[in-house]
Amino acid sequence: MSKRSIVTMTSAAGLAVATLMAAPASAQAAVPHCTNSNLAASLVNLQGTAGSRIGDLRLTNVSRGSCWTRGYPGVSYVGFGNGTQIGRAATWDAGVVRTITLAPRQHADAPIRMVNVHNYPGSVCRPTPVDGLRVYVPGSRLAKFVPFHTTGCRSTNVTTIFVKPLAR
Repeated sequence: MSKRSIVTMTSAAGLAVATLMAAPASAQAAVPHCTNSNLAASLVNLQGTAGSRIGDLRLTNVSRGSCWTRGYPGVSYVGFGNGTQIGRAATWDAGVVRTITLAPRQHADAPIRMVNVHNYPGSVCRPTPVDGLRVYVPGSRLAKFVPFHTTGCRSTNVTTIFVKPLAR
């Protein structure tokens, strides 16, 4: 593979990520991007289904002004009383990515599915108590903590959390 091919592939990958996370110029000019400190995270609408729990990961604007967000939140289980990640981070399920402007107290939800770890053999999953979820607001490197006591798979060979993009 030539150096030019590698540069082209790298540029295409970077463009794809930038396109996914970038908001239209008009949205950026009108209001600022929602930062970690602008948004509160919570789990809502939780219900059991065959082999999973489904619900919504809700991000609520707690600031005094409007802000915009776009894309997928980062999600993983944490435990051991110290925030240690338990198992593999959430897989992003297919969905439509839209720019969402949130006025104060408005929210956006990301549908979330958490698989019952007992669906997997114990030797594969390595069941481990979970204290809650570590949640990354799209575009942020800082995380939120959402208390949620359950059991996760310590193994990173098993995916137990699936999340879709934020929607209104």
